[in-house]
Amino acid sequence: MTPMWIESVGTLALRGASALLALQPDLTPGGGGAAPRHAGGGGPAGGGTMQIVMMVAMFALVWLYVFRPMRQQQKEQESVQQGLKKGERVVTTSGIIGTVHEVREKEIVLEVSDRTRLTFLRDSVSKRYDGAADTKPSEADKK
Repeated sequence: MTPMWIESVGTLALRGASALLALQPDLTPGGGGAAPRHAGGGGPAGGGTMQIVMMVAMFALVWLYVFRPMRQQQKEQESVQQGLKKGERVVTTSGIIGTVHEVREKEIVLEVSDRTRLTFLRDSVSKRYDGAADTKPSEADKK
């Protein structure tokens, strides 16, 4: 009497072997060796064209949903950095909020509190700060 797991392994092996044999091409009698079923070769006609169309479509989707918004955001950030003026409230990439005190060619000086000034590269400004948008009470606070 054989253990149950040996029988199940044997059954799986037989199923796998029959599946592999089903995938083999037909053997020609007397010719020795395998020959394809159809002399015409590969897959359906126009299959390569469909692959090219699908690749172009995938590239278009990636460009539409990834690269285009990223490029628009980059242009917007550059316009903010180039249009900095004294007295504007800005947020740096590190999250520091301050008022522009001085604008230099490659640097800006932010006043973060009374008489506390920090110098940053212009590239470190991420956006203009609108404090009114952040201080609105939420609907849960109103109730």
